[in-house]
Amino acid sequence: MSLRRGSVRTVTSASCPGLRLLALPHSGGRAESFACWRAPLPAAFPGAAVELCAAQYPGHGDRLAEPPREEVGAIAEEIVADLTRLPPADLLLFGHSFGSAVACEVARRCPGAGIDVVLLVASSAWAPGDPARPPRDEHLLPDEELWERLVALGGIDSGIAAEAEIRDLVLPAMRADIGAHERYLGSPDPVPLTCDVHVCMARGDPLVPVLAGRHWSRLTTGNASVDIRSGAHFHVFDDPASLLADLARRVPAHAKGGCTAHE
Repeated sequence: MSLRRGSVRTVTSASCPGLRLLALPHSGGRAESFACWRAPLPAAFPGAAVELCAAQYPGHGDRLAEPPREEVGAIAEEIVADLTRLPPADLLLFGHSFGSAVACEVARRCPGAGIDVVLLVASSAWAPGDPARPPRDEHLLPDEELWERLVALGGIDSGIAAEAEIRDLVLPAMRADIGAHERYLGSPDPVPLTCDVHVCMARGDPLVPVLAGRHWSRLTTGNASVDIRSGAHFHVFDDPASLLADLARRVPAHAKGGCTAHE
């Protein structure tokens, strides 16, 4: 994985990609989490020139020393600026949980930056402005309670869950992400999108019910679809091969051209 500075990190590169798959992590997530997608990617996109990238938000991973961003739009601005410095390619946005909010703001900015978004995938996420979403202020919870809820959700490795020093290092960025997400979802104004939107929900997700996937269609003038998968909130890391194969079937054929992918 590329360790260069900035938000967009290359997981699997292509010399002249036809499609760039950009994964946008959950609250507290790191770009490195999507390294498990590297191995199944070629089988999912056989013969295609696909570049797999993942976002590293400020305050996360090797950017731990940077202050985390408090607003979704600020995170998206940096990501789009990074994308404009890369070789041109069609863009497939995959946002997981909080990353789906970031994906919305990236998609809104891409046309002005000359980037074609062929598909936005929202995974395990409420749609912005969904009135069925219960109001939450989890970012205001005390450290211990917030940490316990995050551990119970499954996004924190059990080996570090009991390490107070690690908790104190990563919790500020996680709290900032959650606060930014809650404010974004609570906005009464709809997010205007023009790209196709696909939603991946999980049957066993304790945080987002599968019926919440239906509201995403109201945010775009493009096509919208919903897929209900097995697993819980972090289903995207359980069976990446089937997930990537499903995404490949939804991407237009013209977006898969280019050269041969390589690590």
